[in-house]
Amino acid sequence: MKNIRYAFASVSYHKKISFCIGVCSAFFLFLSTSILNLIDMEKNLYKQVSNLANISDYITNYQKITRTYFVLYLILICLWTILITALVYISLKMKKQDIIKWRIMGFSNRFVIKQSIWEILIPALAGIITTALFLLVCQHTYEFILNQIKPLIANGMGIKRVAFFSSNVVLESIPNQFMNTTGNTHFLSLEISQLPVATVFKAFIKNCLILVSTTTIVTLFLTYSFSRKSKQVFRM
Repeated sequence: MKNIRYAFASVSYHKKISFCIGVCSAFFLFLSTSILNLIDMEKNLYKQVSNLANISDYITNYQKITRTYFVLYLILICLWTILITALVYISLKMKKQDIIKWRIMGFSNRFVIKQSIWEILIPALAGIITTALFLLVCQHTYEFILNQIKPLIANGMGIKRVAFFSSNVVLESIPNQFMNTTGNTHFLSLEISQLPVATVFKAFIKNCLILVSTTTIVTLFLTYSFSRKSKQVFRM
């Protein structure tokens, strides 16, 4: 409890860096959850049309776009790791004198590490809660955003519409829409834009675990390094 009380006091005092950590955490969660949900939407469509004939072009598009999403997801995780490392480093530099005081007062290295982890995790948790509320309350807006992003990515990759049956029925693999090329439109009953809440939060929780684990590990190693250096300073 002592660590938590000190952590809240420190977060309140160092508002700017705490705010940056919270905002970056929320931004990372939104982007990473969006990418995973875009993959979910592609998989949902693929399951519904996988039994149709003459969809080799669509399968090629499906494999290409899902592979691209996966690469983007890995890049985003790498960028987050670099970003949180920089933010934690800046935070520890700002709190260097506090770490030295704790060591002079006789607090153990373990206490200092726990204190630093809580001071980083509290604003990160604020970002998690903010993102969760947005996804829950503004689910329709979130789905709308995803459906607007899909054609932009498709156009950027040069993915074209795929005809499934004839020139009268055209279903775009990305963005999943029906188009009439001859004036006689035939509609297929496909649920291509619905995204269940369970699917959204499954991806969200996965990203929360990644965020918390990477943040904790980075903070642990950097704080341990700072604590050792501060111990050498006050011994001199």
